[in-house]
Amino acid sequence: MDYSGQYATFVQPVKRIASISLFCMLTGVLLVFAVSPAAAQANPFDLTPRLSAKAKADTLLGTTPVTGNPFDIMPAQPNETSSERILPPPDAGFSSKPVVTIDSRYNRVVFITMVAGLLLLTILITLFRAQLGRAYRAFLNDNLLNQLQREREGGGGLPYYLFYGLYMVSAGFFVFLLTEYFKVPVTDSPLRSLLFCMFGVALFWLGKHLLLTFIRLVFPVEKEVRIYNMTLVVFNLILGVFLIIGNGLFAYGPQTMKMPLLYLLLTVIAGVYLFMFLRSLFSVGRFVSFHKFHFLLYICTVEIAPILILVKLLIET
Repeated sequence: MDYSGQYATFVQPVKRIASISLFCMLTGVLLVFAVSPAAAQANPFDLTPRLSAKAKADTLLGTTPVTGNPFDIMPAQPNETSSERILPPPDAGFSSKPVVTIDSRYNRVVFITMVAGLLLLTILITLFRAQLGRAYRAFLNDNLLNQLQREREGGGGLPYYLFYGLYMVSAGFFVFLLTEYFKVPVTDSPLRSLLFCMFGVALFWLGKHLLLTFIRLVFPVEKEVRIYNMTLVVFNLILGVFLIIGNGLFAYGPQTMKMPLLYLLLTVIAGVYLFMFLRSLFSVGRFVSFHKFHFLLYICTVEIAPILILVKLLIET
């Protein structure tokens, strides 16, 4: 007996009814989730891009809205006690310009002067090395000094004048370092103080040369005064080269070594001028024997009086 036809007739309506029932159940569940607002708010993956109007109003009123979403980032609550903005005073703000102090200006002036002095010394030694060697030998020998005097009168004195200018720069810089070390600056500006010191040293020595020229024109000591003028140039030339190195050591040396170094520099300077005075005294020995009063008058007027005047001016300042 064939039951296949009866089985197919029974199973097909049952499958159709089950499919329709499953479709209706799924449609009903989706409608329930779509209509229910509580289910929409409980979705943890719903990220709000901005606050709603109600959340903004609550924030302005000082309350935090509760949405139930753990991924919502709430704005921080303003502090009522610090709601007023405290402005800094007008002079407490940051300025774009660097603050320039007296120490920084002093260090800048010292550095630039040292570099300029070394550069000038290098140029002069490169161009006039032979003349510098001859000046050093004339520093120790009277005959070579007389030879340099004749060379200067013949028109070859330019290298010695340039080295003499270097001495005025280095000596003025040394005086400037002393005024800053002992806290007695000439002016409030380090640059002007340096220029005043250099101008003072140059004025002192030029005034002395002019006075010697006047003595040469008045008294019959023309040859001796010319040699003495050249002696001043040669000795100051050697001292200027020495002071370039001494100034660098005194300016950038440790603070504990500045006073011993100052004593050493002053001793060398005093020794050079004492040696120059003895050399000059031996070269004019015949005038000392026959014109003691005039020689004593010259010593007091030209050699001692200017130094005492400078010392008095420094003490008063």
